[in-house]
Amino acid sequence: MISPPSTGDPTTLVLERQAESPHEPDFVADAPLVGFDAFLPDLRVFGWVRLEAGRITDILNQHAELILVNVQVERLADGRVEWLEQMRLERDTLLAVRAGGPRGDPSLRQRSRLHPLVVQSGPFLIGGYLHARIGVDPFEEIDHRPQMVPLSTGWLEHWIDGRRHRQWAGTIVFNRALVDAIELVGEGGLEFGLASYPIRPDTPGPASPGSAVADARSFEP
Repeated sequence: MISPPSTGDPTTLVLERQAESPHEPDFVADAPLVGFDAFLPDLRVFGWVRLEAGRITDILNQHAELILVNVQVERLADGRVEWLEQMRLERDTLLAVRAGGPRGDPSLRQRSRLHPLVVQSGPFLIGGYLHARIGVDPFEEIDHRPQMVPLSTGWLEHWIDGRRHRQWAGTIVFNRALVDAIELVGEGGLEFGLASYPIRPDTPGPASPGSAVADARSFEP
């Protein structure tokens, strides 16, 4: 569930430990459970949440702080998991979020072009498709977006000592204020195992067959 939003105030997400609904004959869910994974440099904060309305992306951009209830926290270095009754999470500390749930308001959608990107943020590589307005450069699109930017059909990898450690898939929302580098790749550049850490902005990678461009740059919001 989500508390009613109010400008400038934190919002509350009440998480559940698993995706199954309670086995009670009279139980009727108000909204489906969707996975929620928030990534900090050394932590994954996760659980399942019922989204009654709105996308995780919109919630993150509307509130500078989240209050998470019944949350699980994993230390990425060793995989140790602990449970916390409540946790305050500031948006400015979030590198990325793996999101699910409702899509945005159809009336607000614009025609867009999909750009395959790889993003480096802290110890993570993030890949997916940026939906940019027709005729707008993808880097310009990111510059003018709110702080949390979604990538569709995405993945997120955690790297340790130059090696790929873990991977998650889904819609990935990255914090453009904390990005180290962004690379515009060809279609094949998003295939598992092709991207490597770190991105080298001064050495753009080759475009895949059938793709017009491949470019990269250091990112300074």
